[in-house]
Amino acid sequence: MFKNYLKIAWRNLWRQKGFSLINIGGLAIGLTAFFLILLYVSFEMSYDNFHTKGDNIYRVVTDMQTPTDVNEIDRPSIAVPPHLEKEFEEIEKAVRVMDITLDIRRNDIKFKEPNAIAVDSAFFGVFDFELTQGDKRSVLKEPFSIVLTEEAANKYFGNGPAIGQTLKIKNEDIDDRNFTVTGIMEKMPANSHIQADILISMTTYSQGVMPEFDNLWGLYDPSAYVLLNPASDPKRLESKFPDFIERNIGEDLRSDKMSVALSLEPLKTVYLSSTRGGKISGDINLIYIFSVVALFILIIACINFINLTTARSGERAKEVGVRKVIGAGKWQLGFQFIGESVIICIIAFIFTVLLTVLVLPQFSVLAGKTIVTSVSDISGHFAVLFLIALAVGVLAGSYPAFVLSSFRPVSVLKGSFSTGNKGVSLRKVLVVAQFSISIALMVGTVVIYNQMNFMQHQELGFDKEQLVVMETDISPQLDVLKEDLKKLPGVVSTGLSSSVPGISNNSAYSIIENNMG
Repeated sequence: MFKNYLKIAWRNLWRQKGFSLINIGGLAIGLTAFFLILLYVSFEMSYDNFHTKGDNIYRVVTDMQTPTDVNEIDRPSIAVPPHLEKEFEEIEKAVRVMDITLDIRRNDIKFKEPNAIAVDSAFFGVFDFELTQGDKRSVLKEPFSIVLTEEAANKYFGNGPAIGQTLKIKNEDIDDRNFTVTGIMEKMPANSHIQADILISMTTYSQGVMPEFDNLWGLYDPSAYVLLNPASDPKRLESKFPDFIERNIGEDLRSDKMSVALSLEPLKTVYLSSTRGGKISGDINLIYIFSVVALFILIIACINFINLTTARSGERAKEVGVRKVIGAGKWQLGFQFIGESVIICIIAFIFTVLLTVLVLPQFSVLAGKTIVTSVSDISGHFAVLFLIALAVGVLAGSYPAFVLSSFRPVSVLKGSFSTGNKGVSLRKVLVVAQFSISIALMVGTVVIYNQMNFMQHQELGFDKEQLVVMETDISPQLDVLKEDLKKLPGVVSTGLSSSVPGISNNSAYSIIENNMG
């Protein structure tokens, strides 16, 4: 019997080629759009979930309250993490992560590496970034130690061994020092808010080039993370921070007009839910918006499919009458119509999978990140999509299954059959819903377009065209450099600045009093 149902379903699809193409194509396109957005949302929600100790890792953040406002900073001062680890037994390890830019030289090869970080020795003990060579307990323990990703190691050393080799490195704080390669690591997962190709030891600063580094209470530069004991209460630990600040902050930083407060953010909320941002951050509100849009697209696709299915259900009335006359039961007819609808949805699902595989690389480019590295990574998502397709098929096939199968065969065969107003009313409701959602999506698209256009063309207060920024570390000769640059052909004017407009400044905040009468 099942074979017979399948044969009839295929004949109906083949007989109505245009209807079948529109129905399957519309549903497949809708499911593809829904599925791509679902993949993006799922990827964003997965940030930092791969760390096995993630539930006990927290980011240390700072609130600086001045007479006018509260400045929320995504990091504490440099001195806070090591002192926290020493003073509180609740903290197993504290790790600082400082973004740096390095000038690296290997023989005649020179590169500027902006995607580098300096980290404390406990970095690999707190976070689950995989080392392929080296001991995670010691690779970043000594000053002037460096860990490279496999890609970075290949760039500097080719296919030869990298461990034990040296690289000459300099930046604004490090002056042409030899760093020893102590470890090779896998590329950091794309769904990590900590990203780097090169890691150097934080002891390079604290024990090598800047002995006072661990006591710079006024410099807010590295991000800081603490690993708490599983039995520790983060809120109770936070309640001890005011006394910690009072005991440790330097006298020169004390002010009755500025107060500093520390707090903890769970690692798994840093990327999406933190209001303090960071080098790599997302927005949970955008996830909510994308989720709603995906749901709306799915609803529109389902409504369109159901409307097309119910619109031609009346054409099957005589078929229902003949089948009832020859002994078909109501449940058999219902199973047949639902089965046909499910078959259409399964075909649409297959096309959805093919479309997804085809457009996924372009979608990753649009999203600005690699959402999926291989199709096998999203097999679980395809299973969810398959269940959704089955649900749509059952829902769309319910009307012809339970309404048409209840018709009296005598009336149908005599030609006095009428579908009544039930089917028309259902389609009217669905069409109104479909158009309402479509209009809402179009309005939302226009609003977002206008907002993006505003952001791209809003006056910034300065002319950024023909403006070149040059970073330099020759502080004593800056005035000389400025005058020499001004003499170059095509240079209209030159200027000096400690930072570029739009770039955050991590120095401590100052109080400016207006004493003018």
